[in-house]
Amino acid sequence: MLFAGTNYHPHDWPPERWRRDIEFMREASFNIVRLGHLCWDSYEPSEGNFTFEWFDEVMDLFHEAGIQVVLDIATRPAPTWLHKKYPDISLTDTNGIRMEAQSRYMEDIGHPAFQEYALRFAEKLIGRYRSHPALYAFGLCNELGSGAPSYSNAARDRFIEWLSQKYETIGNLNAAWTSQRWSRKLGSFHDVVLPVSGKVQGAPERVLDMWRFYSDETLAYMQKLSDLVKKLAPGVRETTNHWSENPGYGFDYLKQYREIVDLPGIGFYPGTNPEDRRALTAACFFMDHRTGELDEPIWCLEFQTGDFGGYGSPRKAMRMYAYLSLVYRSQAVCAWTWRSMLGGEEQYIFGLLDHDGVPGWKYDEFKQFSEEFKLLQDHGFPRKTKPEIAIAYSYESLKVMAGNRSYYKSDYTHQVLQAYDSVVRANLDCNIVNLRDMRKDYKILLVPGHAVMDKASAAAIRSFTENGGTVIMTAYSAKVNEHNQVFDTTLPGELSDVFGIRCGAFTRTRSHTPSENAGGLEKVELRLERERPVIQLGDSKHVPEIDYYEILEVRTAEAMATFTNTLESSPAVTRNRYGKGEAIYVAIPAETSFISSLLEQLYPDLGIIKGPITPLGVVARRLEDDSVIYVNTTGTEQAITLNKPATGLLTGRRFDQVMVLSGYEAELLI
Repeated sequence: MLFAGTNYHPHDWPPERWRRDIEFMREASFNIVRLGHLCWDSYEPSEGNFTFEWFDEVMDLFHEAGIQVVLDIATRPAPTWLHKKYPDISLTDTNGIRMEAQSRYMEDIGHPAFQEYALRFAEKLIGRYRSHPALYAFGLCNELGSGAPSYSNAARDRFIEWLSQKYETIGNLNAAWTSQRWSRKLGSFHDVVLPVSGKVQGAPERVLDMWRFYSDETLAYMQKLSDLVKKLAPGVRETTNHWSENPGYGFDYLKQYREIVDLPGIGFYPGTNPEDRRALTAACFFMDHRTGELDEPIWCLEFQTGDFGGYGSPRKAMRMYAYLSLVYRSQAVCAWTWRSMLGGEEQYIFGLLDHDGVPGWKYDEFKQFSEEFKLLQDHGFPRKTKPEIAIAYSYESLKVMAGNRSYYKSDYTHQVLQAYDSVVRANLDCNIVNLRDMRKDYKILLVPGHAVMDKASAAAIRSFTENGGTVIMTAYSAKVNEHNQVFDTTLPGELSDVFGIRCGAFTRTRSHTPSENAGGLEKVELRLERERPVIQLGDSKHVPEIDYYEILEVRTAEAMATFTNTLESSPAVTRNRYGKGEAIYVAIPAETSFISSLLEQLYPDLGIIKGPITPLGVVARRLEDDSVIYVNTTGTEQAITLNKPATGLLTGRRFDQVMVLSGYEAELLI
C-alpha cells in the first residue's frame, strides 16, 4: 500500500477548525497523517499534569475519516517548566556558557534528568494510544541528530565515564590520544576535558572520541524510546525522521539502525529549485542511507512543500518529487506542512494551505498524486530492490575530515555524493553500508574518501575482495587508524597489499600570482590553481574537476589509467587481483563523470545490467512486473527512446519508439 498525507499540528488551531481540515484531507484522498511532534507541553503543561483528552478527540476524528496516524513521541523540545526545574539540561556552548532555551532542540538529551522526564512522558503517551484504531506507527521523537551537543560539566563527566569504559586504563587512553604531544599527558581520567574551548579544538584523536561519545548518547536514547514501544506496544511499527547526516552534530546511524527502527524514515527536502542537482542527489542519497540494508520501504515523514521564505517548487515539481521518492523505495509522503503557520520560527515555511487556511494549487497537486498512487499499488510499489552495488558510508570519516581541513580539502559528503551520482546516472540501485556490519552480497563496493580505516573495516574490504568482489577505493581513503592517528605503515593503511600499491606523495597544483604593488614591494599571494590533470582511461581522456591527486607506486598492481599531463605520469587508477576478486584504487577524490566511466568498463565483465537508458536528469527503474517508471527531474522536455511500444498508466497515452516527457513529468510504462 502507498500512503499520501501530511503533518498536522492540531494544537496550533482551534478545535472547531479540526473537522474542516480533516475533511479537506479526506477529499484529497489522504490516508495518513503525522501528529504529535514538537508539542510535549500540550500534553503535559506542567509537571505530572497530563491533558490527553483534547488529543483523544483528534485521534478519534482521524479514525472516523479513515486516515491512519503516525504518532510522534514528542520529547524534543523539552517544556519550559523542565528547563526551569533542571537548568543543567539546557545546552552549554563551547565557551562554557549556559544557553537559555530560546529555540527548539536546546536540551541535552544525554542528561539523566531530561531522560527521566522524557521517558516518563513517552510511557504515558504510548500506553494511552497503543491500541487506538487510528494508530499506524509511533515516531521516535523528531529530528534527533539536529541541534547541537552540550559542552557542560555534566556532559564532560559522562564523557569521562564513556572513556573509562572504552579504554579501561589511563595508559591506554594516553596511547590512543598520543598525549605525549605538546605536554598533554593525563594523570587520571579526571584530567579529561571536552576537547573544545571557544573556537579552538583539541587534538584530532580527542575530537573523534568526543563525537563518538555524542553519537553513542543519541543512539542510546533512541534505543530507549524504541524499547519502550516494543515493550508497551508490541506489534506496533516504529519509525523516525532523524537527521544523522547533520554535518554540525549528527550521529552514526548505521552503527545501530537495525536494532532501533523497523520502518526507516526521513524528512525529504530536495530544495524548492529542482535544477540544484547537488541538493536533489543529496536528498536521494539520504533516503538510501536511511534504508541501509533493511528490506523495508522508507517513509517520507516530512515532504517539502515550501521553505524558509519560499512559497514552493515550480508547479508540477512537487508531484515530480513524490514520484522520485517512489523510485528511491518510498512508501509514504507526508507534506510539511498542512497549513502555513501564523507564528513561531517557521511562520514563513509555506504549507499545502496558505495562512488563511484556504487550499491552493499545492493542495491540488498533492491531491492529484495521492489519487494516482492508488493506480500504482498493483505495479510493484513500494519498490523491492536487490542492489548489486554498495557504497560505504562513514560517520567517523565525516567528522575526521571536517576537523582537519588543512589536509582534507574535499568535503567528505561531497565525495560520497559524487560516487553515488555515478551509480544514479546508470539508473541502478545501491545500498549504503557500514563496512563493520555489511551483511548482503554485492558485486561492487565503492569506498569514497573513507579516511578512517579501522581493522574491522579493513577486514571487511579484504574479505569482500578475497571472495570475488570488486572494490573501488578513492583518494583520501585509509589515511588514519581508529584513533585518528596517521598510519605508520604503507598507505592505504591496513590495505596496501590488497590494492598492491604504495600511496605516499600527493600533489596540489599551486602557483604564485603577483597582486598590487605596495611601497615598491610586490606582494605575492598564494593562489590555488584549479588546473586539472588529464587521465587516459582506455580510449578516452578525462579532465576531472579536482585539485588533488595521489602519486601511486605499483607493487603487485597494474595501471588501469594514467595521468598524461603531470610531471610524474603516474597511475591514475590501479587494479590488483586479490583472492578471487579485484581491488581498484583511484588516485583522485571521487568525481562523478570519471567514476561513471570507470564503472561502465566494469559492468559487462561483472554481469551488471544497467537500468533503462535515459537523458541526464531523467530517472528510471524497471519494476518486477517489467513495467518502467520514468521521472523527468528537469524543467525541460525530454525525449526517451524506447525498445518496444508501451502504454502510459498515468496518461493513457500510447508510445511507439519515443516517449516525450514534459518538464517535471512522470510516467509508468506498462
